[in-house]
Amino acid sequence: MVGMTMTPSSTEKLAGLLDSAKSAADIPSKLDHLRQLKHDLVHEDPNLLSHLLPRLLELHSDRFSPVRKFATEIIGEIGLKYVEFLPEIVPVLISVLNDATPAVARQGISCGIDLFRSTLMKIAIQGLHSSELDSSLESSWQWMLKFKEKVYSIAFQPGGGGIRLLALKFVVAVILLYTPDPNGSSDPPSHEGNINLILPLGSLGLIDEYKCSSTSKFST
Repeated sequence: MVGMTMTPSSTEKLAGLLDSAKSAADIPSKLDHLRQLKHDLVHEDPNLLSHLLPRLLELHSDRFSPVRKFATEIIGEIGLKYVEFLPEIVPVLISVLNDATPAVARQGISCGIDLFRSTLMKIAIQGLHSSELDSSLESSWQWMLKFKEKVYSIAFQPGGGGIRLLALKFVVAVILLYTPDPNGSSDPPSHEGNINLILPLGSLGLIDEYKCSSTSKFST
């Protein structure tokens, strides 16, 4: 994976922004530092992110709900770009679903919808070339399935507070992903093997979509 070289200056700058976000006493200051951090993280490589991610994940326990919500948004975007970090990110997203502030929990579900779709796309694409998943992607997918089960439990339980509607939206999104496209190909990928035990039927439609559009949001 190509990225910018990790330099002491970039490391110190991002670490400083993260420390400032944690130590700031008020919400506007915390969010300002996090916005700068989010902007700069987009241009960094996975080596730097691997050092910062554990500290970034700690923000999900910040006392201010807007900070927890924004931190959830950031880690969701990191997961979209770097699927190898999902085994670290998704357990935090699962805990976010229990946040006392509905807006924070809803942000967790919103991130989960995008991450589930993106990870499934990566599995479908890899399935075009191999009968097995690499260990990193397989681990990420297993965590996404755990996230799915947690959201399903919220969607189908009585009550559910202010997040049940979005949980139901997640369920609908997953059902659509698992539903074959009636206008798509019914032929399986050339490699059948174990990959068919993991891929849902609707992934064939995702593969067709990928073939037709090189500018897909989830292309790699």
